[in-house]
Amino acid sequence: MTPKQRYLFDLTGYLHLKNVLSEEELQNAQDAVERCVQTPVDELPPGISYSGGGFSNGFSYDKSLEALTLHPKTWGIVQELTSNRPRFNRGTLVAKGPEHDQVIGKLHCAREDCGWQTRRYVVKNGKIHNNDFAIFFYFTDVYPGDGGLVVLPGSHKAAFERPEGIFFPDPENPPDELHPALVNVTARAGDAIVMSELLTHGVLQWKPKERYRRFLILRYKTQFFQDSRGNRDPFPPEVMERLSPETRELAQHAHYTHIKDIVKQEHVQLT
Repeated sequence: MTPKQRYLFDLTGYLHLKNVLSEEELQNAQDAVERCVQTPVDELPPGISYSGGGFSNGFSYDKSLEALTLHPKTWGIVQELTSNRPRFNRGTLVAKGPEHDQVIGKLHCAREDCGWQTRRYVVKNGKIHNNDFAIFFYFTDVYPGDGGLVVLPGSHKAAFERPEGIFFPDPENPPDELHPALVNVTARAGDAIVMSELLTHGVLQWKPKERYRRFLILRYKTQFFQDSRGNRDPFPPEVMERLSPETRELAQHAHYTHIKDIVKQEHVQLT
């Protein structure tokens, strides 16, 4: 991470990285997403399922999407936040039309959903350690007032519980103006958002009737983090089989003293 990225992430709990994808990378990803969307559900690759505008394990649909798990402009951030012990554990392709997200997706964070004891955000020796975060790669534009991802900057370090209804007293009838403490993230196609799962976030009603939301959510934890699933592969065998060796290594659970071979590389190329 650069000093500027480190400062902004520590201050707000997220980073908006602009123009992360090259024109070729963006076009290849957009083409892959379109093919995935047009594929009948019963003909999707094994291990990919569709529900409510999301393709579970959709990152594995095409190599142009899988490669984003180790993208050179985000890889250094992944390394630092996990103290060089990264584990990729989920990749969902979101392709939502105007019929989706017609109600507010409730504000939440890992502290509230999974218990404050389970997640860590620490600054030590001038670097940030965060054991649960996500990276969003955007394939379509989001403009002010569109809706979509909303965050509460700085809440990743909140010392007090969020009072119920403080921002949306009536989620079924949200106010016209967003509370000044909240930010509706307006990423453009080719941008990436790095967000701590400790950051309070949600989804605003999607207002455009002619434009779609298309992005990839990649989730990372430390390689020794255990959830209720235990020490097993985060993806089903049929997905693991078609991943490149580098992605499989990134997804593996490991002891906290182990350093994966891919971590020793500044740039990782899928083979």
